[in-house]
Amino acid sequence: MSASASATTFLVTGATNGIGKATALALARQKASVILHGRDPARLEATLAELRTASGNPALYPVRADFASLAEVAALAAQLRREFPGTSVLVNNAGLLTDHRQLSVDGFELTFAVNVLAPFLLTLSLLDMLKANAPARIVNVASTAMGGGTVDFSNLQLERGFGGWQAYANSKLMNVLLSNQLARELAGSGVVSNALCPGLIDTNFFHTSTLFAGGVYERLRPGMRPPEEGALVPLYLATDPDAGRSNGAFYVRDGRDGRHAVPLDWNVTVAERLWAYCRDCVRPWL
Repeated sequence: MSASASATTFLVTGATNGIGKATALALARQKASVILHGRDPARLEATLAELRTASGNPALYPVRADFASLAEVAALAAQLRREFPGTSVLVNNAGLLTDHRQLSVDGFELTFAVNVLAPFLLTLSLLDMLKANAPARIVNVASTAMGGGTVDFSNLQLERGFGGWQAYANSKLMNVLLSNQLARELAGSGVVSNALCPGLIDTNFFHTSTLFAGGVYERLRPGMRPPEEGALVPLYLATDPDAGRSNGAFYVRDGRDGRHAVPLDWNVTVAERLWAYCRDCVRPWL
């Protein structure tokens, strides 16, 4: 399976800063059609203008939705099906890290809502379109932070003992479990689902979060890489012919430009239960 960037329409969520913006710019420079998702209208328009100027590519299209609202995610999916029916690559990149427990407008813990339920709903809502455009790809930006994550169904949204980093780690573990479960569901469909860790990348996650205050960010920063390097693994999974033959894998960086799949001993039973739980959560918007 091969995705010629210039002949493919890509959707990148969270494309107004960090890894998403760098991924969208790289795709734009390959003369692909790129749909840029963002939450803030002004930032979205500024990003669109910046990327068009930097790439010389007019085929960049803004779409707006706040992932803290599942109704907005559902409306985004409907817009995409209507206006961009040829989309064949979905890069689930948008994410959140918070320092205190908050609820989404739908009553879910905010990290879980934005990082897990929103991309889950978006993906399910676009599956028929992606299958119709096969070969197609779903790229899920996760993190090796998942190593510190847990899936405790008795406290899935951290009603007890909330910690911002724990909520984030849990959400990244859930992203990978759902990506792998989706790969099982998609077997033989011509659509593949893979997840990745982009590496330790210097983004707004770190220098705007109080979780990394008190010198923590400054200590971490020398080991961080710029967003352009954080985009390399997502770009590989979105465009490389070899990646089109991978399904249900988790990729990590290997040096600056390389990457390799890491075998995971993931619990299929937990993944199936999590899938069912998330599907119940988003059912009103499907």
